Amino acid sequence: MRAAPLHLLALVAAATASSPATAQAPPAGAASSDAVPLDADPPGTEKTKTPSFDEWSKARKVRLTRTGPAAAPCTAYRVREWLKVRCMGTRPHAMVVLGGDAAEVSFWIDHDERRGGEVQFPLRRGDRRVVQIWTGEADEAGVFKPRPALVIQEHWLEDRAAPTVTAM
Repeated sequence: MRAAPLHLLALVAAATASSPATAQAPPAGAASSDAVPLDADPPGTEKTKTPSFDEWSKARKVRLTRTGPAAAPCTAYRVREWLKVRCMGTRPHAMVVLGGDAAEVSFWIDHDERRGGEVQFPLRRGDRRVVQIWTGEADEAGVFKPRPALVIQEHWLEDRAAPTVTAM
């Protein structure tokens, strides 16, 4: 039996130590068709602080550039240049920045009946990052087996009008 890599364990600890205020999803009520395309109103160049709980609770839904079946339980929200991808019922085990800028990236894993999680990060010109969400379950022998569940990739090239964000 192989032990989980130390960096994954550290990320789980960090995710569970985050503020619970970030774990609240904005109120349901708007259908996914109400989501605005991410490139319809790209963020400005101003660097702002992380949105407050109140700001996230009033955030508008956005449609990511591309999504795959693994992103079906996820909803994206934007406040200023900040993006939150919230996935419900996915039972995340760990979240990690695989590459790119990890500054100002935050994670949350629910430890209640919602069994979801979220990742938040700024969308700024020149940014590039890849985030992976892991899930897992015990096998027949009771040994926990982690498995990749979702990859979120964000990049905003200097010559592009808006960022590209995919969730697959």
